Amino acid sequence: MLQRVIGQLPAWARRDHPVLRYEMGRRPPASRGTRLLRALINVVVLGVLGLIGVMVATNFGSQPAGQNPTDALNNLVYIPLLAIQAILSVAALTQTAGTVGEEIRRQNWDNLRATPNGAELAMRARWASVFYRLRSAIGLLLFMRMVLIAAMLWDLTAFQGRYLDLLINGITPSISLAVAVMLLSFLMTAVVLLPLTAIGFDAAFGLLIAATFPGRTLNTLAQALYILVRLGLIIGLGVLARTYMEGRLVGVGDGGGWAAVAINGAVGDWGLSFLYLGRYGEIWATIPYGVFMGLALMLFSLIQAALADGVLILAVWQGQRKG
Repeated sequence: MLQRVIGQLPAWARRDHPVLRYEMGRRPPASRGTRLLRALINVVVLGVLGLIGVMVATNFGSQPAGQNPTDALNNLVYIPLLAIQAILSVAALTQTAGTVGEEIRRQNWDNLRATPNGAELAMRARWASVFYRLRSAIGLLLFMRMVLIAAMLWDLTAFQGRYLDLLINGITPSISLAVAVMLLSFLMTAVVLLPLTAIGFDAAFGLLIAATFPGRTLNTLAQALYILVRLGLIIGLGVLARTYMEGRLVGVGDGGGWAAVAINGAVGDWGLSFLYLGRYGEIWATIPYGVFMGLALMLFSLIQAALADGVLILAVWQGQRKG
């Protein structure tokens, strides 16, 4: 299965491509002690995030984590997974943002620019290497999303299999059960694609920063600004969407509420808040045309993938001008 997936990738994104192999081999293999230390740090970080998730979900132990097992599972893992997503977003940016400056300091950049497609291959290899280097965290993120999707499918069996019929009863617009199933499948696909396209966009934007600001000072400032904006969006959009759903956002119509919740799903938490059917059904009942948010996220993930490629092309063009 993995070989089939790799076979579908462009040649420059495969592990056997010489440029990507060179990029991956630039860092010497870590010693056993270093690997053990990293593993210990990862365990500690995951433990702390898990503890924070429990404290938030139970309000510091004063209440149950949820009304049912699926609700509790979503509440327990939401904050930890959101934190992992933020870490991945920052890591994707920082791993590519120094590409051009590093090669200039090694006096390699002029050679790469003079070689046909040399600069482009080097930048694309750095972009692809992000997914390989972060594969463990990305794998964990996708695995947990698949667990939440499985829990969502389990919830569909409630009420003798009529749970989805009950959720679409009285929503705007009225839709058939078949259409609801199709729209729900769009959501499930989108929440798997969004982490990949978002990380790809962050990595591509890091390359654009690298090509535009190869000097260390401006490069560091640009990275810091992007990270602040990115983290601000995660927090701000989450608060905005939650405030609206709790009915505490005054002066916002249905269109504004739809936009707030959908943009939070697309940019803020990558659809994570939609992976509990009870909460997602509440969105359908509260916001007109909220049932189409899964389709909107699916389209956004495809647009974001195209934007990542466009930013990568722009970074290559900008990098060709630096020397």
